Amino acid sequence: MDNEKNLSGLSRLMFALNLSIILFYSLVCLATTLRICGSFGAYDFLSSIRQIPPSPWRMTLWALGQYLLLCAISFGKARWEIERYEIRLVICLVEILLCAGITSSLEFYYSGTALLVLADLVHYMRNSFYRICFIVVLILLFSFGRYEILYSLTGRIPFSAYLDYYNQTVRSLFAGAESLLVCLNVLLFVLFMILLFTGQKAENSRIRKLNQQLNQANDRLRDYAFELERMTEVRERNRLAREIHDTLGHTLTGIIMGSDAGLALFDAAPEEAKKRIQVVAQAARNGLNDVRRSIKALRPDALENTTLAEALETMISNFKAATSAEVFYDQQAGLLVLAQDEEDTLYRVLQESMTNAVRHGRATEIHIHITRRDNLLTIDVRDNGCGCGAEAKEGFGLRHMRERLELLGGSLTFGNRETLEEDGERGFYIVVSLPIREKEEEV
Repeated sequence: MDNEKNLSGLSRLMFALNLSIILFYSLVCLATTLRICGSFGAYDFLSSIRQIPPSPWRMTLWALGQYLLLCAISFGKARWEIERYEIRLVICLVEILLCAGITSSLEFYYSGTALLVLADLVHYMRNSFYRICFIVVLILLFSFGRYEILYSLTGRIPFSAYLDYYNQTVRSLFAGAESLLVCLNVLLFVLFMILLFTGQKAENSRIRKLNQQLNQANDRLRDYAFELERMTEVRERNRLAREIHDTLGHTLTGIIMGSDAGLALFDAAPEEAKKRIQVVAQAARNGLNDVRRSIKALRPDALENTTLAEALETMISNFKAATSAEVFYDQQAGLLVLAQDEEDTLYRVLQESMTNAVRHGRATEIHIHITRRDNLLTIDVRDNGCGCGAEAKEGFGLRHMRERLELLGGSLTFGNRETLEEDGERGFYIVVSLPIREKEEEV
C-alpha cells in the first residue's frame, strides 16, 4: 500500500515536471520569436537558419492541448478501473499517439514525455507481450529527440538556433535550465521504475508466502476434516450401539423374565402362564417396532406417538407386566416439556436403569424419583437387588448412559445403596443430573 502511494506521488510529480518542460520550450520559442520581430531582426534570424520557423503559437497550443488530454486520460483510467482488456489496450495506444503528437508539436526539442508515458503504461499494463512492445516503441520515440541529424533530414529548426539569438550569459542560463529539467525527468523515471519493480518483486514474494501458508492451511484442514470424519463415524457408531443396546436389552430382559415366569406357572396355573406368554409376545412386538424405529431415526417409537410422560408410564407398566418387578414411580418435576434430545436421553436412562436392576441385580422392587430445581432435572433410581459388589464398575450400559448425559452437559453417579449415609439399604442406586434447555410450560 505504501509503495502504491509512493508510485502515485512520483507519477504526479513527473506529470507536473513534464508540463513545466513543455511550457519552457514553448515559451522560449514564443518569446524569442516575438523578441526578434519586435527588434526588427527577423531578416538576420532567417538568414542564419535559412528556413521559415513554425508559428510559436501553434507549437504552444498544440503541445499543451495534447498534453492536457494525455493527463486527463492517464488520471481518468486509474479512476475508472476498466476491466475489459480491449479498452485498456486502446487507451494505451491513444496515450502513445498523444506522446508522439506532443514530441512532434515541440519540433522534437523534447521527447521526455515518452518516459512519462512509458512509466505510466508499464504500471498500468500487466500483459508481458504488450509491455515489451510499448517499451520498444517509446524508447525509439525518446531516442529520436535532440539529434541534429533529424533536423537536417526533416528541415526542422533546432532549439539551439533560438538560443543563439541571446548573449552568452542568457544562452548558458537557458541551456542549464533545459539540462536540469531533462535530467530531473530522467531521474524521476529511473526512481519510478526502481520502486515499481521492487514493489512487484515484494508483492510476488508476499503472494508466494501467502500461497505457502494457504497450502499449509489446506493441509491442516484436510487433516482436520479426516479426523472429524473419523470422530463422527466413531461417535455415530457408539450412538447406534447405545440405541440398539438400550432397546434390545430392555426388550429381551422383559422377554426372558416373562418367559421364565410363564414356564414356572405352566403346570400349576396354565391360564396365568398363558397371560404371561401373551404379555411376553406383546413386549416382543413393541421391542421389534422400537428397534425398527431406532434404526431409522434413533428415537424411541413411544416418543413419536405420545408425550414423554405417557411414554414413561407405558414403558414402566409394560416392564412391570413382563418382569413381575414392582416399580414405584414418583414424578415430582411437574409437566415434562423437554427438547427432543433431552426426552430421548431421559427415556433411555430410565429404560436402562430398570433393565440393569432386574438383569444384573435381580431386583424385585425399583423406586424412581424425578425432581426438578430451576432448570436442573434429577432422576434417582434405586432397587433392592444384590448391588455390584465391593467396587462399582462401569459396564457397557452405564458407560453409554454417561456418554448420553455428557453430550447434554449432564452427569451420572452410581454405586451400592449401602454407601449412602441417608440410605444404607441393600441394592444399587443411580442418580442423574440433567440440565434442560426448555422452560416448563404453564398448565
